[in-house]
Amino acid sequence: MSTHRPRYRYIAFRVDGSRPFRREEVLEALRTTSPRLWLVDFAGTLGLVRTTHLEKDAAIHALNDIGAIGGETVRVTTVGTSGTIRAATRKYLDRADSARREHKKNPYK
Repeated sequence: MSTHRPRYRYIAFRVDGSRPFRREEVLEALRTTSPRLWLVDFAGTLGLVRTTHLEKDAAIHALNDIGAIGGETVRVTTVGTSGTIRAATRKYLDRADSARREHKKNPYK
């Protein structure tokens, strides 16, 4: 019996579309991807998903292949990858989304 926990990786991504999207719309788009991705955080245009270290490359390709969210054409771009939520948020999401940080405190800091 193995007692090893999976080693998770957190991938920050940006959604470029005609409008900000709701969390539910992004979840619906992620349900169709393979491998399955766990949405950790999403606000407007920036998000964070969790995957295992073995599926990281496939997860990045799956995110970049998403072409539509909520019935609208979008372009999903991965911003970076990290081993912890805190580091991914600090490196990739705080810089790009400083207005959100002022509005809502990040519980992972």
